[in-house]
Amino acid sequence: MIYGLTGGIGSGKTTVAAILRDKGYIVLDADEIGREVTGKDEPLLRLLVRDFGIEIINEDGTLDRKALAAKAFGDKRKMNRLNELVQTAILCRAVEKFHKLSLSDYNKVMFFDVPLLFEAGWDRYMQQIWLVTAPEDVRIQRVEIRDGLTEEEIRERIRHQMSEEEKMERADVIIQNDEGMAKLMAQVEKAIAENLR
Repeated sequence: MIYGLTGGIGSGKTTVAAILRDKGYIVLDADEIGREVTGKDEPLLRLLVRDFGIEIINEDGTLDRKALAAKAFGDKRKMNRLNELVQTAILCRAVEKFHKLSLSDYNKVMFFDVPLLFEAGWDRYMQQIWLVTAPEDVRIQRVEIRDGLTEEEIRERIRHQMSEEEKMERADVIIQNDEGMAKLMAQVEKAIAENLR
């Protein structure tokens, strides 16, 4: 059984994923899989070169993420194509990994940590969706400290994500991450007790 774990930038989703791992649950990270499928000699790299040009490849044969971003961002058609290629590769690799992990126990509970789960349309593949959320000002403050971005840069990223209200309407479990680690741990433990019997 695969449960989706999602949350906007600065929500604390990565912290919840770490708590779940500490409690013995398997959590696959879509961002990590994204780095795998865009690795040197991966089939996706050839598709990206075909669509975006050889300039996106470094001298050592690895993907130049900044060059790819520069080619795709600002052009809706190119951005859609990039998302289509990368999301398809990530989903295929994730399905393969989940299948291997489930061979020993089909009823094993596993989580798929995906920042843009709803935006990608992958919520339809999940048993349940767990959303980690926090007030926008708290999220902005966390990302400023973590990534050194300006408030305007963070707000721009937030604008490109689905609204928290819409995510909350679509989620099965909502974990509020706005009052420190003790409250967050308690909420995760409550969610496990109520949903993962």
